[in-house]
Amino acid sequence: MEDGKTNEEDHVEKVPVLNKIFEGLVSDASELVRDLYWGVKTYLLFGLTSILFGIQELVYNIDLLEGRLYIPLFIAGAMIFSGSAQILNFFRLRKKYSRLFKVQEELKRS
Repeated sequence: MEDGKTNEEDHVEKVPVLNKIFEGLVSDASELVRDLYWGVKTYLLFGLTSILFGIQELVYNIDLLEGRLYIPLFIAGAMIFSGSAQILNFFRLRKKYSRLFKVQEELKRS
């Protein structure tokens, strides 16, 4: 029985601390969602940039590939792969946080 009271007392002590955290979140919620929105958008930007640099690496060093020097091919493949992973992550995060972004847009309009 003692453990039950101790556990309950711990929860009661945590309530004021949690209330302060939630007050801070509510006051900064609009800025937090805006920062999250632009953070998600950067995945798309850097993914596209990485893919473009990978393609540029292939085009610029095409003559080296004929001489069987495959290091530029490896670099280009790594950049295209990482760019694709970033773009897939963008779509995943956009889907995950779409409700927050819609609410932010509605609040902005009103």
